[in-house]
Amino acid sequence: MVAICGIAGIWHRERPVQPADLNGMLKAMVHRGPDDEGRFAERNVGLGMRRLAVIDVLHGQQPYYSEDGKIVAVYNGELYNYQSLQTLVESLGHRLNSRADGEVLVHLYEEYGVDFLDKISGMFALAIWDRRTHQMVLARDRIGQKPLYLYELADTVAFASELKSLMYLPDFRFEIDPKMLSSYLAHRFVPAPHTMLKNVSKLRPGEVLVIHGDGRRQRWRYWQPTIRQPESMDQMAYWADRLHGLLVDVVRTHLASDVPLGIFLSGGLDSSIVAAIAAGTLKNPLEAWSATFPAKYPGYDEFGWAQKVASHYAIPLHRVEVDLSITPDRVRELAYILDEPMADPTVLPLDGVARAAAEQETVMLSGEGADEIFAGYAGYGEVQSLARLRQIPAFLRAQWIKRQWPGSNAFKRAMEPMAERYRGVGYTFSPEEQAQLLRPEWRVADRPGAVAEYWASHLALPDLQAMQGFDVQWFLPDDVLLKTDRIGMHYNLEIRVPFCDHEVVELALSMPLALRRFGRQDKRVLREVAKRVLPSEIVNRPKQGFPTPLTDLLAGPLHDIAWDTLASPTARSHEWFEGARVRQLLTDMGPGHGTTSRQIYALLMLELWSEEMGSRALSRRHVPYVSSSSDVPS
Repeated sequence: MVAICGIAGIWHRERPVQPADLNGMLKAMVHRGPDDEGRFAERNVGLGMRRLAVIDVLHGQQPYYSEDGKIVAVYNGELYNYQSLQTLVESLGHRLNSRADGEVLVHLYEEYGVDFLDKISGMFALAIWDRRTHQMVLARDRIGQKPLYLYELADTVAFASELKSLMYLPDFRFEIDPKMLSSYLAHRFVPAPHTMLKNVSKLRPGEVLVIHGDGRRQRWRYWQPTIRQPESMDQMAYWADRLHGLLVDVVRTHLASDVPLGIFLSGGLDSSIVAAIAAGTLKNPLEAWSATFPAKYPGYDEFGWAQKVASHYAIPLHRVEVDLSITPDRVRELAYILDEPMADPTVLPLDGVARAAAEQETVMLSGEGADEIFAGYAGYGEVQSLARLRQIPAFLRAQWIKRQWPGSNAFKRAMEPMAERYRGVGYTFSPEEQAQLLRPEWRVADRPGAVAEYWASHLALPDLQAMQGFDVQWFLPDDVLLKTDRIGMHYNLEIRVPFCDHEVVELALSMPLALRRFGRQDKRVLREVAKRVLPSEIVNRPKQGFPTPLTDLLAGPLHDIAWDTLASPTARSHEWFEGARVRQLLTDMGPGHGTTSRQIYALLMLELWSEEMGSRALSRRHVPYVSSSSDVPS
């Protein structure tokens, strides 16, 4: 492995491309790769990259070329099976010039064409230009750890690791698509392949785009998780053995590095398992970093648990108290760093701990992903209770709801099909709440394209399996991994996520449902593995997640920011939202209004993203901000 970086490129049907055409796009991603830059341009194609060196620091410059120079590639990521791939391509007669993992890509493409994607394992976004056939191949890793954005016009396709790079294109128009507002309000992010901008999409996890020499474009998923009826064999020891062995192999592949390596350690089950396996593998101990909140926010400090794990494995531990004296400028900057409107409040502690870790480390391990694939979220625990409520005769359920007795909301949820009810872990505004907030012309279905197709084609699945299938394919890449990539790269920090290895995901989603979760017993198979590597008190501790005192923050340091931004007469969101409803939400925020706090935070991050990205697009390329009112649906 050699580099995490940012890539960018341009394809025109006829217009020639010069190396200088990539200047602005690459400049926007210096934070993703401060160590090196490379570019290639000929005819109607340009490719570029910025590099953060991790292994073989002195070599591995991009672009990569085949021996005859006919295949050119740029790539962002890590190939965790690169050693076996190097052996393979050398056995086929190819010559390698470095230990750089990405160098194998051009040779694999020579041998297998686009099917080479089946052979690589890791986190990546890549572009390959075939000078023989004038064919461009763009692809993204299976789980979606690395992003790839597309700006498509009739005669042009531009791509980049970050959306902000596209704003340097001469013909780029920062044009918000208000048809995506409902989806954002429902999920707190815009599900791929859509974005909040017209003409900008993102490759879905496991998706490839091929641009042929004649201009034809083909886009398909070369891999997706198998969301089907799970296995029925419920022998705990069998599944725990398989998972334990796989996790040991996967964590080991994630440890290769020629630069300092650490781990984000909360003291929770997920990061503690990764730490335990890593500690038993590395010759030199990795260092751990744990985020805590100030004492005035009681109940959010897990440092004591992290200390227990670190002490048990002799891991040096750094305590990082998250600075919550948040200024308007910092919140605006975070909205810009995230690249898309995304309202996950855990970005606040992640920003603090990543900034501190980056002063000493270049690579960090993280326990993200386990909650989605092993059913760790509390909302998954409702499945069994709602199933029991559905066994009550319908007329009794109807009477209960009519009289609004305690628990009537649970009866309502039990009567609503999962395919209509579930909108993921980030569920923020219900359809009824959206109708109150959105102006009439922007009230559309909040499940665009691929999301609607997913639910329509998985009606017969058990509820838990269908819920996890959605979260793995959208919430995980478009929320969890999005913030992990953007915050990490902002601080020149590569974050590796072993639980997001596609083999781990496939294994987890094939397990019997009762071994993933039974009522309040979450991540049951993972806990069985944990018993083998962790102290019992860590295994049996209650789940706390990566909490953020959002309600307290909106009553404190974020209060004035929210009011000043959303109630401002110049707010761009006035085009989309009913002002009276926004003011009512602002009035209601504060202690005792957790749901309202999540909603206010979603509106705040959307408004700040729109203002910050729009103003920077205007200043950089002198292109106009296009009002959404110019495209009222008929």
